[in-house]
Order: sequence, then structure tokens, then C-alpha cells
Amino acid sequence: MDFYRALSEHYDQLFPLKGPQKTFLRDYLKQEALTSVLDIGCGTGTYALEMSQIGAQVHGVDLSDQMIEISRRKAQANKSSATFSVADMLDLRGIKERFDGIVCLGNTLAHVSGETELKQVLEQFREKGTHLLIQIVNYDRILAKHVKELPIIRTDKFIFYRFYTHRPDGIIEFSMKLEFPDTSQILSGVNLLYPIKDDVLRKALLESGWNVVEQWGDFEKAPWTVDSPATILSANVI
Repeated sequence: MDFYRALSEHYDQLFPLKGPQKTFLRDYLKQEALTSVLDIGCGTGTYALEMSQIGAQVHGVDLSDQMIEISRRKAQANKSSATFSVADMLDLRGIKERFDGIVCLGNTLAHVSGETELKQVLEQFREKGTHLLIQIVNYDRILAKHVKELPIIRTDKFIFYRFYTHRPDGIIEFSMKLEFPDTSQILSGVNLLYPIKDDVLRKALLESGWNVVEQWGDFEKAPWTVDSPATILSANVI
């Protein structure tokens, strides 16, 4: 079993949907009167299924076929109307529908290669909807404090380690390790992340035709600061 297949199978234990996230999504969909949503980088469909339960028609896309397979199983088990397909946020031409809202959560956006690709992605988002919700790690904090390790996640079955290596070219190597103490099995993987600072994200949004409406530092709607754990932005088409 490779690392990413193992990760997808344990993803819901690693990142369960919490109360503040549910409340945030419910408030956002109601405030913006969104009836259809494209969830980009949907993972195992947790947010998509929640938004569907709220009443929106949701389509989730992810680059991982394993994640999409799990999302579809969960939708079927929950009798959800949410649909899912494999797609890359760098190429959304296969998605023919337009939506009221686009959501891109869970640090998905940081998987672009740089500022040019970031703008290209945001321009594609603009072609698919008129409202946008983004959530990424607060890289202003990560870079200022030169964070090298994220908190360890422990469950009764495994331990999940996460490390940052700050490269001279500005890219972050995000190393992950799953350790299964009962079997002594260890799986690991590495992703490259573009650490998107707040000013870079705002500039890219503006140049891509988006107007930032609100910003928060977490799903409890705390004001954003350089020390916030997350950067969450809502934007509308200009």
C-alpha cells in the first residue's frame, strides 16, 4: 500500500469535520445565498457532503482517484445528492457547469508552483462561479517563524508526523509520515508547496478579477493576524 492510498483511507480520522467548520459553512452559504457549489480539492468529500446537507447542489473534484472513490461511497451511504469527479485545479475544462460558489479549502491552493500558476488557477475559478471561499495555512506565520514541524496527530491506530523544509528558492517541502505502531509499518511522502503570503494572495485575486470581501484567521471567524493558524478569504467577481 503506497503512502497516499494509506493517507486517503485514514483522512477522515486525521481531519474530522468540527463544529466551527460546520457553522462557518452554513453561515457562508446562507449569507451569499449559494444554491450550487464547486468544491475544488474536495479530499474525501467531507465539506461537500456537509454543504449538500445544508441544501446546496455540490460537485466535488480532486486530483486523487482514491479520494474521489471514498467521497462517492460516503455520498451513497448518506444518500447525498453531492457528486464527485477526478479533476486537476490547474485544468477545469472538463467541468462544463457554472456554479454560484467555488470553495477551495484544506490548503489545496498551496499546491501551485508559484505566483503565475496561482493567477491561472484563480482565473479558472472565475470562469466557474461568482463567489469564492479560500482557506490555506497562514504562510505569513510559517515563514516569519520558520516553522519546521506541525503538531503530531495521534489516533489509536497510527501516528501522523508533518515537517516543513524551507528551500532557498522559496518552495516548502512538506514531508509526511504515517507510523503504525501495532505493525511497525512506516509510510512516507513529500509534497511541494508554494507558501502563499497574504499580500501575494490578495494581489493574485485582484489581478484575476476577484474582489476580497472578508478575511478571517480561523473557522471561528477570529480576525486575521500574522499569528493566525489559517488564512481564510471570501471574494466576489469584480
